[in-house]
Parts: sequence; C-alpha cells; structure tokens
Amino acid sequence: MTGVDGFTVREVEGIRSPVVVLAFTGWSDTGTVTTDVVDYFVDMYGAELVFTVDAEDYYVFTETRPHVSIDQEGVRQLDWPENEGYAIRLPDLDHDLLVVTGVEPNLRWRTFSERLSEVLAAFQPSLVCTLVARPAQTPHTRPIPVTGSSADPKLAAKFGLGRSLYQGPTGVLGVIHDSLRRRGLDLISLAAGVPHYLNVEENPAATIALVKALEPIIGTETPLGYLPEELERFTARVEEASRGDEQIGSYVRNLEEHYGDGGEATPPGSESGDLPSADDILRDVEDFLRGGNGQ
Repeated sequence: MTGVDGFTVREVEGIRSPVVVLAFTGWSDTGTVTTDVVDYFVDMYGAELVFTVDAEDYYVFTETRPHVSIDQEGVRQLDWPENEGYAIRLPDLDHDLLVVTGVEPNLRWRTFSERLSEVLAAFQPSLVCTLVARPAQTPHTRPIPVTGSSADPKLAAKFGLGRSLYQGPTGVLGVIHDSLRRRGLDLISLAAGVPHYLNVEENPAATIALVKALEPIIGTETPLGYLPEELERFTARVEEASRGDEQIGSYVRNLEEHYGDGGEATPPGSESGDLPSADDILRDVEDFLRGGNGQ
C-alpha cells in the first residue's frame, strides 16, 4: 500500500482502461441519489477496494459530523465521513469499472482533487463520468429525466450529450473535473432532475434512472436487483402523502401538466389557482416521509 495526504492506495493489478464513475454527497447530490448509484454497483458486483481517504485531513467535524449507529448485535459504532474507490471487473468487456463514492470535503479541495486525480490517472481510464442529482420541477409520478453534458464536442456527439456551458459556483466535482482535464482525461457528466419537493435521503426512481443512463457509458446492461422493490415501497409512501393532503395533490398535478414541455409549474397566487408554495409542499412531504409512516 502507498499513502500520501490521507490517501491510502492498495496495489490492485490488472484493471483494464476503466470507466470511472464519481459521486459525492453535498453540493452536487440531492439526498444521496448519486452515491446510492455507486453503492448499488458495489453491492451488485464483486468490487475490490482500491483506495480510502483519511477523514481527518479533509473535514471540519462540527460541520460534517461522524454518525453514531447501533448494529444488528446492538453494538454502538461510530462512522466517519468516507471517500473510497472500488474496482469492478467486467470480464465480458474490454475495460473494467472504477467507482468512487464519498462525502464532499470541507477542507483542502485543491489537494484532495489533485491526489484523487493522480490515483485515477494511474489506472489510465478510458472515460470519467461524474454523477449529479439536482432539484427539478419533476413530478414523482413521471420518469426522472437524466441529461448529460461534456465540454468536449467529440464526446458530446459520441454519447448524444449537450455541451457543458455552466458558469458560476461549483462543488468539489467541478474542482476534480479541472484537475482531471489538465491530465488529458476524457470527461462527461450525467445529471438527474429529482423532484424538488422530495428532498429526503433516498429516491430509488432517480437512482434507477442514473443506473440505466450509465449503461451505454459503461457498455453493458446492469441488472436492477433490489432497486424496483425499494422504488415500490418509496412510491407507495409518497402516494400516501399525496392522497392525504390536497395541497400536495394539487401541486403534483400542476407539475404533471408541465412535465416534458420545458415549462414551469404555475407559481402560487397566479391566475391558474391557489396552489401552495413549494416550501410548504417540501415541509409537508418531508414531515410525512421522515415521520412514523413506513419508517
């Protein structure tokens, strides 16, 4: 093993031109949608741990706190913020998969990004794909839209993506992109539009949408495993909240009317009706999903 700046890298042989998939909770992830995608790949395939990152070097623990939980044996355990990379062998393809999951650091973004880029570049990846989940005016009753982008016009054309034209504040993924780009790596991004009123710590529909969107990127179909069952349970809970609150139902119906046409939902107080504010809807649904119903 080798280590520098908190990164501990294992000696893993025979990883072939991997497609790299990156996901971090924080700025670029609504709930834990993108990291749930990577965790799903780790669960479904025989993943090998490639590297870990010492949380002590990159977090302010009064802002990103460790979690205390009780395991199945009733033993209390402490979980620190983690960043990890896993290799997944794809013997039927001419390349493998390298997935990275973690929590957006509080500190030393430049160092973190440079070290991560060094680790990834050493595997000579064929492509790097970052995952994003953004709040959107998407009703939970419709498929989650996934859009892709790349600053490279050739990659955009190859995968049918848009050009990346965003300017403004960025998260750690933007810093990592810059570091990887300076190393000459091919970069793309996939973004899921998650219903903004479901800002809770899961959304199986969005996780499934990103898993399916990754199939042409990785080059193989991915079995959905336990995800449809999770989606069924989650949808039932959201539908129960919607049926039990006419404000939520009205808001969702308004979103449905504009789904897919590029339009915005009718704002509260407009001529189309007295719809509740998005903040009210968000509080109502979050309270329901985080309460005793189905938890």
